[in-house]
Amino acid sequence: MRFSILVFKPLYLLALSGSVNGADPVHQLVTRFGTVNGLGQSTEHERITRAALACDLPLSSSSGDCFEPLSIAQVAGQQRTAGAVGAPDADESLSAVAHCDDADYLDFAKYGLPGTYPHTRSEATQNLIDCIAHLSGRIDEGLTAAERLLGDNDDIIKRESDIEGNNCVFFLGVSGRAKCDAIEGLGRALHGVQDFYSHSNWADNADGTEKISITNPPGLHLGAVSPLFDLTSAMSPVGFTVPPDLSTGCFILGIPPDLSGARDCIKQGRITHETLNKDKGDITAKPGVLIPPTSPITRAPKTSRGQITSGANNFELAVQGAIAETRRQWADFRAGLVDRYGPKRAGLMVCAITKDYPWRDCTGRKIALVIDSSGSNQETDPSFLRVNAAKQFADTLVTADSAGLDNRPDLVSVITFTTDASVIYPLGDPAAAVFDGIGADGGTFIAGGVALAIEDLTKDTTISTQDHAGIIVFTDGQDSDTSALLSQLDQAAQLGIRVSFGFLSPPTSPVQRLVRARTVRIRNPEPVFYPRQISGGSDPSESPPELITAILETGGFFGTINSAEAQESFVDAVIARGSTNINGISSSLGGPLFPGVTVYGLTPAAGAPEVRFTYHATAGENLTFATHVITGPPLNVTLHNVNASADSANLRTDAQGLANMVYAAKENVSLELTVANSGLTGGNSTSGLFSVDLKVPGLPANDTCTIPPAGSACKKVGELKCCGTGFITCDFSGYVFRECAPETVCKSDKGSAGVYCAHT
Repeated sequence: MRFSILVFKPLYLLALSGSVNGADPVHQLVTRFGTVNGLGQSTEHERITRAALACDLPLSSSSGDCFEPLSIAQVAGQQRTAGAVGAPDADESLSAVAHCDDADYLDFAKYGLPGTYPHTRSEATQNLIDCIAHLSGRIDEGLTAAERLLGDNDDIIKRESDIEGNNCVFFLGVSGRAKCDAIEGLGRALHGVQDFYSHSNWADNADGTEKISITNPPGLHLGAVSPLFDLTSAMSPVGFTVPPDLSTGCFILGIPPDLSGARDCIKQGRITHETLNKDKGDITAKPGVLIPPTSPITRAPKTSRGQITSGANNFELAVQGAIAETRRQWADFRAGLVDRYGPKRAGLMVCAITKDYPWRDCTGRKIALVIDSSGSNQETDPSFLRVNAAKQFADTLVTADSAGLDNRPDLVSVITFTTDASVIYPLGDPAAAVFDGIGADGGTFIAGGVALAIEDLTKDTTISTQDHAGIIVFTDGQDSDTSALLSQLDQAAQLGIRVSFGFLSPPTSPVQRLVRARTVRIRNPEPVFYPRQISGGSDPSESPPELITAILETGGFFGTINSAEAQESFVDAVIARGSTNINGISSSLGGPLFPGVTVYGLTPAAGAPEVRFTYHATAGENLTFATHVITGPPLNVTLHNVNASADSANLRTDAQGLANMVYAAKENVSLELTVANSGLTGGNSTSGLFSVDLKVPGLPANDTCTIPPAGSACKKVGELKCCGTGFITCDFSGYVFRECAPETVCKSDKGSAGVYCAHT
């Protein structure tokens, strides 16, 4: 929604005062998703933004997914102020790119209409690209401003993040506090993407009682968020295609001004903004609403297009799309912070943007490092990787000497366990933490270590336990009582304690994984699998999927490390996801991938935003992304080249629950791996579990083959070829890289027909 014209009130005065709820109609006239309450508008932008991003209860604290009351008011607006999402209606009200207008097109020949449409498909697409590039620039402005939230020692600067009693002012790019500027970039982009669902036919339906025409354009009825608005990946989107029938409405103010913007559009025979507009109606959605909802979240649509019903009315569909897109953009914004500033700084920035008093509430963590001393570690971790990783993590914490002027230091405790648990270092300054007395003897009772950690964390009253506390367990996973551990994890979740697990036991895997049989010759593209044998006598069933799910549901990170070199990566992965709720990114964000660390995630609900993982590839790297469904429905997996704004491969997990993708990096490139519910089962359950493993194998010197991009056209279905640490097979969807098992190599006796994995 935007202002068509402002009467009797200078634009700069309106911008400075904010768009006023209940404003005098003489002063303003609006014809899009609304930022005011009046003239048929019901502050639609504010309500959409609050439904998408506000914490669901006034006193709820944010863990990065939602904005606390004072902060959401800056994004969405409140009584007498429009917020960042309403800013384009003040100083960009006549800008088509700020509202995604004028991307109108109709294929006359396709629908049997005489003549040709006065606007070509390429012109419409270019106008849409211009809108996307403009909104991408706004996101970039927000990401850039976030850097000023932190000082040189990664402390949160109070003067740059304090909004109590002093609302942000969003006007003509005038810079203010860092938090205001970051929110402004985000909010202006949110306005544009929300308008897209009101102004376009992406999610709606045509009137089935009339023929398709410029007054009744076709509806695409595409309910999912649009893939077009990947705003963090490129400033100038190129290389993507739009649905042929996609259209937004023409809006020309004209001279003399036409308040509807339709007069000149009608003269040119174009689809008008008013024809497609679905901006007016009551939005009843509350914060945290599910998309798609279980019941309608709107009522009383007030535009002709909005009232068209095919199942749900078009206004309902537009609002649902705008809410889902708003959540997607905030998730992408957080991922953009991680990409630009690294996981530790990004976590602090997310906390500073979403919390009302971040200098107080985003600092001061209580961390318990729980380290396995059981006898099984003699075989699974003889090099004491778990101790080194714990020390490495302790070094990242904020000590009393390094805390900023307005910030609080962290506290850490060190606990070890066998059959019994004991505190080596009680909760105190990380600078003095000790790790003496950790051995490898006795039984394993992980629940005892977690229980003692909860006790040590909760008895301290100097720092709130809720959201400020975290437990990191370093173990080989050979537990003696899973039910007791599940009980402790449930208690931790209720107390707001995030629990992360690192299984530092190469080559042990805590859940049953399927790998290629070592000596089976492959004569067809279908692999043969067997359960991997676990060193040290560990049984995969001792860490069942429900245990991993319980860990993830605390908000924690669960990963396995398969080499000493990957130890540092494991610590980085925990930091990326956040050791506590105050500095954790959303669980829907997979976060960065690290070679040698297998990460686990919860399957998103059908139709929900996908889980996104990121990796920065270096030129010359040959990457294998292995996704494995452990429980739950099949998954759709996409590998996206961020630099080129193009997908490199799209796969659905196969009958064994696997989807392997190969990518040969010819240059330095940013990649995204997205995991989405395939929707084949029709359910919305999020109880499924999957893993993602990134391998970066080097090609042997005597192997000159080049791994083709996954999804590239096959020369011959079933073709096999040795390459790197395995071989390439060719199926109907493209090449698939299949890696040989450990201690085997790819060999070929008689060309491609004789390719197989053999012992070294």
